[in-house]
Amino acid sequence: MLKNYQYYQNKHRFILKAFMAMISFLLLVGISVSPISWKANPYDMSLQVILISGIILSLLFFVKKETNLYKTLFIFLITIYLYIKFWVFPDTAIMLSLFAIAPLIPIFLFDKIGFYIVASLNIILGPTFILVISHTNLQYTYEYVALDSFGNTLNFIAIQIILVFVFIGTNNRMESTNAFHKEIQQAKQLNSVGQLAATIAHEIRNPITVVKGFAQLLDQEKELNETEKFYVQTMLTELEYTQVIINDYLSLAKPQSGNIQVIHLNHEIQKISDLLTSFANNCNVGFLLKFSGELYIKMNPIELKQVLVNIIKNGIESMNNPGFITVETEQEQNMAKIKITDTGIGLSKEQLEILGTPFYSLKERGTGIGLTVCYNIAQKYKGEIIVKSQLNKGTSFTIFLPLYKEKE
Repeated sequence: MLKNYQYYQNKHRFILKAFMAMISFLLLVGISVSPISWKANPYDMSLQVILISGIILSLLFFVKKETNLYKTLFIFLITIYLYIKFWVFPDTAIMLSLFAIAPLIPIFLFDKIGFYIVASLNIILGPTFILVISHTNLQYTYEYVALDSFGNTLNFIAIQIILVFVFIGTNNRMESTNAFHKEIQQAKQLNSVGQLAATIAHEIRNPITVVKGFAQLLDQEKELNETEKFYVQTMLTELEYTQVIINDYLSLAKPQSGNIQVIHLNHEIQKISDLLTSFANNCNVGFLLKFSGELYIKMNPIELKQVLVNIIKNGIESMNNPGFITVETEQEQNMAKIKITDTGIGLSKEQLEILGTPFYSLKERGTGIGLTVCYNIAQKYKGEIIVKSQLNKGTSFTIFLPLYKEKE
């Protein structure tokens, strides 16, 4: 995998170097055969030399360091150079074409902002230049432009539109490839975790069950003093936490299968809120349930419970002050929409972007697996989970699951 990546990185650098060499060669040849002389046009020649030097140096530093600063500087300078060449050589018809294809440079360098700036300038300046030339004395100097001003304007705009679609298509392909790569990496990671969990889970669970059983027997002893009682209860708490970790990993190793049922969504949410009421009360958190209509979904009830309990518990644990967890349901087109909102500490933009990534957790003792399992379950049933959050204001998880409609 890394060998392939390194191969394409080296190839990319070779292409950049070849591009730099070709651009530098063409610029130097262009100025060496230019009909403009130092004696007759010192200012024009000085400007061209400065621009060419800046272009070559910025491209050289960009190829060497690959920083956005030098890339942006190169795009800026070569665009200005093409604009100036259009005005300096009125007898060369190709200059209008070079001016028109200026956005190709940021497309080649995959610079989104640079492309939008250059393309926007071209769309504004191209027709403006042609209009000015066609309605002033410049029409006698730029005869090839004024001869068919409407056709030149139309062609110029058409080129910009084509380049916009070329960029959108290229950019979309890149984003699609990157997304696919991330999904492949995540799938490999989850598969590795699953294999590891499947290998060790049963070996760990058996001794834990034995230890937990003896600890529960000790907890029932009446002769224990307060200190000993505390030690035993601490053991049981830690064993429960260990059990949660094992269950989370097993959910990745062996997802639930079978037992697909038609579930009355509002009734199920009511039962889960009743189940979590004691935990919520201990955290000074209450529930607000807002149900709209009779909603039915078809899935494994254990997986539905897993998703809802994970998200609701995360919401409760994020709230440092007394408040409410609001759970709302409604139908949105052919999907059941479940919105779970807390008034907790919220998430930053950076945290939101990697939420659900395996092993990423904001809790001190979190496994980073719970939300990953939730996302996987939603995707399994062709649903999705959308998260919105504001720091110090709270977070909302919106779960979409396909509605069940009984066949008539």
